[in-house]
Amino acid sequence: MPRDEDRARDEFTSEAEELLDTVARDLRTLEAQGANVRPELVNKIFREVHSLKGLAGMLGLARISDLAHGLEDMLDRLRMGRLEVSKELIDLLYDAIDMLNRLLVSADTVDVAPITSRIQQMVSRQQQGKGDDPLAALALDEQTRRSLTEYEEHRLFENVRGNKQIVSVEARFDFSDFDQKLRALTSRLSEVGEVVSTLPAVDNSGNGIAFRLLCGTDLDQESVAALAPEANVISLRKPLPPPETTEEEVSLRSISPTVRVDIAKLDAVMNIVGELLIEKTRLEAHTGATGGQAGRVAAYELQKISRTIDRKLNEMQKSVVEMRLVPVGQIYTKLARTVRKVARELNKQIELVLRGEDTELDKRMVEELTDPLMHIIRNALDHGIESAQERQAAGKPPAGQVTLLAYQQGNSVVLDVTDDGRGIDPQIIRRVALQRGLISEEEPVDDQRAYELLFTPGFSTASAVSEISGRGVGLDVVKKNIQDLKGSIDVLSVVGRGTTFRIRLPITLAILQALIVRAAGELFAIPLTSVDESLRIVGRDIHTVERREVFTLRQTTIPLLRLSDVFHLEDQRVDDGDRKWFVVVTRVGEKVFGLLVDALVRQHEVVIKTIGERLKSIPGVAGATEIGEGEIVLVIDVASLIEAFGGKARDMRAKTGLTV
Repeated sequence: MPRDEDRARDEFTSEAEELLDTVARDLRTLEAQGANVRPELVNKIFREVHSLKGLAGMLGLARISDLAHGLEDMLDRLRMGRLEVSKELIDLLYDAIDMLNRLLVSADTVDVAPITSRIQQMVSRQQQGKGDDPLAALALDEQTRRSLTEYEEHRLFENVRGNKQIVSVEARFDFSDFDQKLRALTSRLSEVGEVVSTLPAVDNSGNGIAFRLLCGTDLDQESVAALAPEANVISLRKPLPPPETTEEEVSLRSISPTVRVDIAKLDAVMNIVGELLIEKTRLEAHTGATGGQAGRVAAYELQKISRTIDRKLNEMQKSVVEMRLVPVGQIYTKLARTVRKVARELNKQIELVLRGEDTELDKRMVEELTDPLMHIIRNALDHGIESAQERQAAGKPPAGQVTLLAYQQGNSVVLDVTDDGRGIDPQIIRRVALQRGLISEEEPVDDQRAYELLFTPGFSTASAVSEISGRGVGLDVVKKNIQDLKGSIDVLSVVGRGTTFRIRLPITLAILQALIVRAAGELFAIPLTSVDESLRIVGRDIHTVERREVFTLRQTTIPLLRLSDVFHLEDQRVDDGDRKWFVVVTRVGEKVFGLLVDALVRQHEVVIKTIGERLKSIPGVAGATEIGEGEIVLVIDVASLIEAFGGKARDMRAKTGLTV
């Protein structure tokens, strides 16, 4: 039974997170609409909170249920026109959603009393008087007036107050198809106004059924009549606001085609795919080993089987990878709440622009991205965006802007976090780095090297420590988290105009396309997401500059790293000017490096396996993979390889123009 309870709690948490993310997105829309709030949006948020309350109540999660109930009361007053949309109300709604998210994580340690008190104060505010009855000017008979629900009466009042035309649209239908024709009529009227109420009417013919629709619209009586020639359209005098339909009863049947799948189950399926890939490779090896006439026939049949397996495996692999992909917009709502909260604490006006929400990334990577993005955005708000006074003095609008843009680029996903603030001054970074002993007086520091210093543990240019940032922790953790995801992070900045932190990640870590190479007799796998190109050179093409091997590629000097040297492998071949080499040109963000190897073997799909706690800290190694016949090879982590062994090249950049 406890196992069933755990499963139920996990399912509730998953569904509750989705509901709260949806509410947060709707709140952003509500805030953007300002005073012109569309009633169906408030109704939608109300229903979402109501659903959360019901789910929590079924599991006995009283604190979540109680808070959702209070929030539901407040939203009910809002949709009934007893509360006005204000900054205070929007702030309270955001804070309540944050609190509900915290309760999902640790319900026993969170104090809900302050937020509950604020909601109660908001709910208990006296309803604003409407003065004289605005519906008295309408030609509504008493029977119709009594038939309206409280909500319908409120919507009618709002339409009158918004100077909309109020029309009565009465139509008769046959019993056989009245439902379809009534829906069609309602849909036409909803496109030009708000259908406030649908009431039964008298059908004197006795052969059908009649309905009377009350509608608020900007159109006049004649225009509405042209839209509904089958109906009798009468103006009831004064008109009302936005085009909408009345609130419908919510079906218990889910309208979502989505089935939730535990990511651990997908991992298990992915491992099976990896094993099948290995077996496919073995089958291909045996296919070519048969001889003679009978062998050739058997080989032909084996080849057909192999091709079929290959095709099915590719389909299965694509399907599993797609199942793991989710839109990065899932974390946008969390980031929007953080920006709002931090901007309030800093007393800064901030506009958050979110783009590329539909860009897809592996579910695990999306989850791991939340904290690094939070760090970057907090730093942008605290250090990057100036105060309103500074911005106006610099000719900028008083409100700062932070833009989060996600887009796919080849087999990678790029996320740009851009602010229009003061930018990062490389000279200030160099001065602070000198004071802290991170660089020597003689060390040349160009802009790119200065930006790299930002990710040094403990580095901070903040003159004072704040609760938001400036403690010297954050960006080094950000870089480590991004590298753990086999990604890279770079900084682009213009003083006085703003800064961009660019994160580049593989779409998924589940199955990777890799280039198998040989160095000193050993095989290695290099993920293709890190490979720009490969080319053949000879020993005389390699030059030494300040004790670092380099070669020239299209007028650009590229530093070289021998893979055999990295892993201390003994190379038996003669190293002279005629020896043939292959260079795998790799890129991590803006850094380019050449890996020197003996041969390019083939491209191969690999499933990365961990290599244990004792070995995982080895720089340059992402894990291991099996490539058939029980052969295990190391998978190269290009980012950590360059980080660990590419440092000396930085000393040369000023003289050679190296892109590292």
